Amino acid sequence: MLNNGPYLLGIDYGTESCRVAIFDLAGRPLTFAATPYKTTHPRPGWAEQDPEEWWKALQASCHRAIAAAGISPAAIAGISYDATTLTMVAMDERGNELRPAMMWMDVRATEQAARAENSDSVARLYNGAGVSPATAE
Repeated sequence: MLNNGPYLLGIDYGTESCRVAIFDLAGRPLTFAATPYKTTHPRPGWAEQDPEEWWKALQASCHRAIAAAGISPAAIAGISYDATTLTMVAMDERGNELRPAMMWMDVRATEQAARAENSDSVARLYNGAGVSPATAE
């Protein structure tokens, strides 16, 4: 077993998997683990993922990375994460997902996105880069 750290844990949620890496404070990697999840396409142009699979993938990747590094979970001093952008998870007031997540590559709202692109609403100031993924090429 390595010393008691401290160590940093990085989480990267990508389109295909949840990746976890553990680093020492100098930024040197100790280990890396990835757990895939699936994207379903129930109809042409649709792309969905199950948020519960994301949670299970995170748990599996963290457990494998910590075990491979040979450290105690208590030695993790900090956690950072990133995730795929422009993915929508519909949730209820308690934070429970209502349906599969609609992924960034899902284009079912192309017509609505085109209307939004041509809108002069002040809400357009808050959509990031000003381009909807459903209309981007």
